[in-house]
Amino acid sequence: MRKTSKVVLISVFLLLSLVLSIYYNHTIPRILVVHSYDENFSWVKGFNTSYLSVLKTYPRSLQTRMHYLGLLGAPNDQHKATAAASALRAVETFEPDVLVVFGDLAAELVTPKLLNRPAIKIVFAGISQQPSDHGFDTANNTTGILKRLPLLALHEAMNDLGRGKPLTIACLGDARGVAMAEARQVAHYDWSPHTVLPCRQAGNFPEWQAQVNVLGAQADVLFITGYRGVEREPGQTKVVPPAEVMTWTEAHSPALTMAVKDGFVADGGALAISSSPQEQGQTAGRLTVALLQGQLAKDLPVKEGQAFGVAMHTQRLHQRGMRLPKVYEAAARAAGAYD
Repeated sequence: MRKTSKVVLISVFLLLSLVLSIYYNHTIPRILVVHSYDENFSWVKGFNTSYLSVLKTYPRSLQTRMHYLGLLGAPNDQHKATAAASALRAVETFEPDVLVVFGDLAAELVTPKLLNRPAIKIVFAGISQQPSDHGFDTANNTTGILKRLPLLALHEAMNDLGRGKPLTIACLGDARGVAMAEARQVAHYDWSPHTVLPCRQAGNFPEWQAQVNVLGAQADVLFITGYRGVEREPGQTKVVPPAEVMTWTEAHSPALTMAVKDGFVADGGALAISSSPQEQGQTAGRLTVALLQGQLAKDLPVKEGQAFGVAMHTQRLHQRGMRLPKVYEAAARAAGAYD
């Protein structure tokens, strides 16, 4: 009899432990972050570090998962459809309380079926397009931060590079939507006293090389809006490695190569003034915490990125007779992006 009672008590204890464990795991907040690219991309690394750091301020434990679409380059429709299906399965299986989408591709492929769904809140970040392009402007369960070109900082850098002389700025990018969105921002900005030539797109490497030869000879600065989606040959989905594109461009362009891309100088470019992935991560983290604490997405205004970083290769500037004030060098050194 005594032995039977002991077995019953142990069974009850194990059952209660199991019930409590299931209850705890069911009620712990769940966060799913869907990235457009892969985890080794420096832009993604910068976001993740800052985002996860902010989540530590939330007073409860969290279940946080990362899902990478791996769509860097020029993915075809089949590749994008497969990546989207995988991400949507992750959403339906994990059932996150907050879904974070980082980048326009993640927003485009994952969020359309989830807008206005009561059980899920969406935070977007790293978005170059307008909120209306993804339906965020009319959804009641979304908020986030937009990625915007640091146009004022770029303009000031042009003034410093010209040293009182108006510059001619050419603009070239690949054919991806994100590059075209950047080109639109460049085209709509007032760069006076400088002259900006109409932005051009090149979908493949032969087109790219021809455009660099023409534009590089016409301008003082060749502004690059996108170079990671340049196809090797017309009609191919295989893209030229970014470092190969920029090394070739830097070697053949008399004009200074410049961009707003993280990793641009490491890939072979001369000067980059780029949006901060840390700011995108910190803001997305704060919005996530606010949503978990009960605030409504519609009460959290969409923000625009303000912070930027500098990366520069001094020799590539000097060989074109260009220099920048020491403050640029200091900023690049502080970011570990000075050569």
